[in-house]
Amino acid sequence: MNFEELLETRDVRKTTKVRLPYGYFYKRLIDGKYSNFVEFHDEVADHVAFSNCVRTEAADMEKVANKHQLHFVPNEGDGGVYAIAVEVGNFITFEQLLNENPSVIAREEFANETLRDLAELTEQLNDKGVYHVCFAPNNVLARKNDSTVRLLCHGSFYAKLDQETLYDGVEDFVAPEVLAGGEITARADVYSLAKFVTWLYHSAGLPFEWRRVIAKATAEDPERRYQSVHELYHALINHKNMRRTALVGFAAIAIALAIVGSYFYMLPQPEAVEYVKAVEEPIPDDLLDEDNELYGLGADADSATIAAIVAKQMRMKDSLTIDEKEMKEYQAKAEQIFRKQFTKEADRILSKVYNNDKMNLSEKDFMARSRSMTEELAKAEQELAKSSNLGNERSQRIASEIIDQLTTKKMEALDKDYLGIKKNKTEKK
Repeated sequence: MNFEELLETRDVRKTTKVRLPYGYFYKRLIDGKYSNFVEFHDEVADHVAFSNCVRTEAADMEKVANKHQLHFVPNEGDGGVYAIAVEVGNFITFEQLLNENPSVIAREEFANETLRDLAELTEQLNDKGVYHVCFAPNNVLARKNDSTVRLLCHGSFYAKLDQETLYDGVEDFVAPEVLAGGEITARADVYSLAKFVTWLYHSAGLPFEWRRVIAKATAEDPERRYQSVHELYHALINHKNMRRTALVGFAAIAIALAIVGSYFYMLPQPEAVEYVKAVEEPIPDDLLDEDNELYGLGADADSATIAAIVAKQMRMKDSLTIDEKEMKEYQAKAEQIFRKQFTKEADRILSKVYNNDKMNLSEKDFMARSRSMTEELAKAEQELAKSSNLGNERSQRIASEIIDQLTTKKMEALDKDYLGIKKNKTEKK
C-alpha cells in the first residue's frame, strides 16, 4: 500500500455517499484497494437512452487530455449501465471542501487557480461541442490533497433526459433555457459558471467590480450573456481581483464620505485687514454701480466703514480678473504637490497589508486590516488635499488613481502570474 492509498484508507472511514445531480459518489473496497464509484439515481438510469449516453461520454472523454477531467468506465448490469468506476484518487465535492475547510477561500491562489482551471477545461470541452451545463458546488469535484478542481459527467451528453429531473435540487445553477428543454450551448456554461463564482464568494463577498460581469453572465436571455466562457473569464480577470477590489472600494467610499469643504481652493486667500486708513482719495467710478454697497450708507458713515467696503470690492474685482493661464499653472502645481505627497503616504499605508506575511491572514483579519487601512488612506487624502489647496473632487480622483496603480503594482509583485495567468506582451500593453 503506497502513501496515497494509506491516506485514502484513513479518510474513507469518514466518507459516506455524497449526492451528485445524477447519482451517489462513494468509495468501494475492491481487492484491498478503495475505488471511486458513482451509482446512478434510479429516476435517471431508468431512461431508455441513459446507458448509451454514459457509454458515449466515457469514450469521448477518454480522448480529452486534461488533468482536470476525470475519466471513468461504465459498469454494466442486466438493465444496462447502473454505475461508473472513476479513476483512482481522493476526490470530494466543492461543497464538502468549503464545509470542511472554509478558510481555503482566503488562500491567495485558491480562487484564482480554481477559476482559471475551470475556464480552461470548459473552453476545451466547448470547442468539442461538450457542455458541462451544471457547475453546482456538488457537481464540481476537487482532489483532496491539493484542492485542485476536477470535472466528471457533463450535462450535454444527457440532453435527452428530463432536465428538471436530472437537476432536481440544483436548478439555480442551470440556465433557464436548459430547464425549459431548449438548446444547450456555450452560453449555458457561461450562466452556470457565473453562478458557481457567486457561490464561491458567498462567504467573503463577491468583489464589487465583478457584479456587473456576473449580472451579464446570468441574464435570463442567452443572447445577452457573454458568448463563451473564455469571454466571461477574461472579463473577470480584467477587473480588479477580490482583495484589490475590497480595498479600493472601501477607500473610495470612505474618501467620498470623509472629505468636506468647497470645490475650489486654488485661488490665493486674501489676508485679513488689521486696520484701515481714512479715505482720502475719491471713490473709483467703476465701483459705483447701482448695486454698490456704498449707496446704502447713511450720511453719518465714518471713513473706516467706507474704506472697508472699497477694499472688499477691489479684492473681488482683482479675483475676477486673475489671468486664466496663471490659474492653470497654479492648479497644475497643486496637483503635482498632492500627487507626490499622497503617493508616498499611500505606498506606506498599503505596504502594511500587501506583503507576503499579511496576505496569508484569515479572511476576518484581512478585512479588519483593510478597514483600518481605508480610514488611514481617507485621512491622508483629506489632510494633503487641504494643505495643497486642491479641490475635493479632483483630489478624490487623483487619490483613487494612485491607490489603483500602487495596489496593482504590489499585487503583481506578490503574484508574478497576476491571477494565475502569464500575460504576453500584447496583454501587458
